[in-house]
Amino acid sequence: MEYDQLGAQASARSRPRRAVLLCGTLALALAFFLLAARLDLAERLAHALRRQEHWQLDELALSLLLLALALAGCALWRGRQVAALLAHNRALTQRLLRAQEDERCALARELHDEVGQNCTAIRAAASYILRAGAGDQANVQASAASIAGAAEALHAMVRSMLRRLRPPVLDSQGLEAALQALCDGWAAQHGIACHFAPHAIPADLDDGTAIAIYRLVQEGLTNVARHAGARRATVELRADAHGTLHLAIEDDGHGLRQDKTEAGGFGMLGMRERVAGLRGHIHWISTLGRGLRIEVAMPLAGVAPRWAA
Repeated sequence: MEYDQLGAQASARSRPRRAVLLCGTLALALAFFLLAARLDLAERLAHALRRQEHWQLDELALSLLLLALALAGCALWRGRQVAALLAHNRALTQRLLRAQEDERCALARELHDEVGQNCTAIRAAASYILRAGAGDQANVQASAASIAGAAEALHAMVRSMLRRLRPPVLDSQGLEAALQALCDGWAAQHGIACHFAPHAIPADLDDGTAIAIYRLVQEGLTNVARHAGARRATVELRADAHGTLHLAIEDDGHGLRQDKTEAGGFGMLGMRERVAGLRGHIHWISTLGRGLRIEVAMPLAGVAPRWAA
């Protein structure tokens, strides 16, 4: 894939830099050794420290050596953490790219099937109308009705695709109305009661935060429908006096084990990254057999989101 090729190119470009850094470090160490051997630095230091025996400064060398080893161990541990984080981010990027490609394929199939079928019906009906005689009024009207039906089907398909790409109500009526419509539609589709409780949501909420909240609720409710086995769900959204937006998604389903909430699947991983992109925090609070509660807190002002939709 293109991402793998870019990663390989970046790794190839970084190899000469690592080699130069390693050679420079070794050269510096060798130069210091030669200087120390020339000037007998260790002997001079030991002689100087023996004069300060009452301060126990002669033990300083071993203490500094232990400190250096400890710092080296910490650096190695942090390096492994960074490597694990980079691998985690690469895996997330690959999953996001696959999800994006799957969505594109689904849209392409729908366009091919629905648009192709309805365009063929419109073309056939229009051709019949063009060839119809003056006394064939009934069939002409039937062909015109067929064209109207095909056009209506095309319009409904386009609206459905637009809702999948970005909910129009979010732009026309705001986040609160969009979330209410989302909860109502989800409840009707899955037969699970869903209550939306908004409180003090700012009217001038920036677009990045609004679409992030919408996608978080969308993903949370999708997980409830797929995995929770719940009978009801609740979505709460409120802004406090300290400029923080709080979101909670709760259900009365099976809940998750602690290791599942810490590791999580692709959906939970995407939610965590979306919240982190807005400098927020997300927590999963679960009790087996008693449901799951997702709590999100993110700042309202001064946010520069890394990605939104």
